[in-house]
Amino acid sequence: MIRVLYAEDDPQVADMVSLTFARLGGSIALEVVNSGRRCLEAMARGGYDVLLLDLMMPDLDGLQVLGELTARRDPTPVIMVSAQGQHELAVRALRAGAVDCIDKNSPDFRQIPEIVQRVHARDKRRMPAATLPAPAEGHRVLFVDPDEVERAAAALFFTTGTPRLRLLAEPAEALDRFRAGDPGCDAVVLGPNLETGAMLDALRHLHARDEVLPVIVISAFDNAETAIAAFKLGAHDVLLRSPGMLTDLVFSLNHALKAADTERLNSRLTQELTELNRSLAAQVAARTEELQQEVIVRREAEERAEGHAARLQALSSRLLRVQEDERRALAQELHDQIGQLLTGLRFQLESAHRAAPSAPLADALALTSDLLRSVRALTLELRPRLLDDLGLGPALEWQSRVFHQQTGIKVDLETSLPPGRLAPELETAVFRIVQEALTNVARHSGATQAVVTLTADEVALQVEVSDRGRGFDPVAARARYDSVGLSGIAERVRLAGGRFDLFSQAGQGTRLHAEFPLGAAATP
Repeated sequence: MIRVLYAEDDPQVADMVSLTFARLGGSIALEVVNSGRRCLEAMARGGYDVLLLDLMMPDLDGLQVLGELTARRDPTPVIMVSAQGQHELAVRALRAGAVDCIDKNSPDFRQIPEIVQRVHARDKRRMPAATLPAPAEGHRVLFVDPDEVERAAAALFFTTGTPRLRLLAEPAEALDRFRAGDPGCDAVVLGPNLETGAMLDALRHLHARDEVLPVIVISAFDNAETAIAAFKLGAHDVLLRSPGMLTDLVFSLNHALKAADTERLNSRLTQELTELNRSLAAQVAARTEELQQEVIVRREAEERAEGHAARLQALSSRLLRVQEDERRALAQELHDQIGQLLTGLRFQLESAHRAAPSAPLADALALTSDLLRSVRALTLELRPRLLDDLGLGPALEWQSRVFHQQTGIKVDLETSLPPGRLAPELETAVFRIVQEALTNVARHSGATQAVVTLTADEVALQVEVSDRGRGFDPVAARARYDSVGLSGIAERVRLAGGRFDLFSQAGQGTRLHAEFPLGAAATP
């Protein structure tokens, strides 16, 4: 039997879920509580296999309950139950450790028993992680901020929602006290109202005294340079001040404290093992020296980074050229060797089939034809011969037709190119840029039509790809680490000496624009 605890303040929803589980005939035992605090009390007693947790409750919301369970090191899998309009909170819950999320208003909500059984089965197969248990008295967190209102709000939030994190709110003068001595806490939070210089200086001193001590910075502004500097100086996390900042701070503190406790445990065990076996001391010293040398080498490499920028750009350009040369060589090999062998094989099979018709020969002939078509398609995908033989315009016309056949998205291609050929590297760059941009249209826009425009004069070549799809936030998209497509397009444009612009807005489509100098204005 699977024991399930459901925290839900809406009695109608709770009754509906209870009735759904009752129809299973006793394979799942459901217990319902109507508040976050009662949920924490029940979880402290233990014995539950799965927790269903409503995101919004009158006393503690689901994120606060999840944060407290994380602080307790409770391994029970949590399924968040959200309502319409709570998608952002649901995403934050999944990032904070929830294993799944169900929308009350979706048809999937009726499948909640199956979801619970699936989560329970997956949790039983998971190997338990060996971690240091949380201290019984909780962790002490020092919150430093010059603003009294900010300190009071943080203290109230931690007092009411996170009993295992004891917050000590101090003004900025506290920085002068713990620079020279032990801060007397398990973690430090530098508030959003501290000046940037004071925050970085405090990070430097704290990291120099105790590298394991978790230090989390709350920034009032979305400044990437300040965040990078903070991370380099030892910050465990940098959060942007927002309405849900304190909840995110609780999750970040719990993860950082858990990692710090584990690291301290490992340090103590290492010391005990060293005392038992003195011969390991020489190996530890040698390894420490190696690490110090690695740090020195890395620091020297960072100091020389600016001087290597031009070389890195040249290497990037060469890498793209090598990739295109390799694609061209592979395409040529497929066409001249594999393609010809398959063609010869098909002729032999046709002759044999005409001489002695049989089902196996017919099947072999059909398979050979399929292989030949696949080799031709792969050859064109690696490097279309049209690009080398006829130039950019015909190659883009072919790409537009293939893209329409593969995705169903119509491409309106408008070209106004000079009568002669462009530089080979520029033609390759523009072809790959348009190819990647159309791929993004198919993946993300939801549009049924795209427009590709190429115009050139004696001075510059203009390339534009647009759609009327769902659109997005360009700044946020390019800041994401997983935005490989946009980064690749921007890098190709930069290496070709061009300028790249991206215009998009939610619900109003996307327009990608690149400009490349031609003639005397071109950059080698």
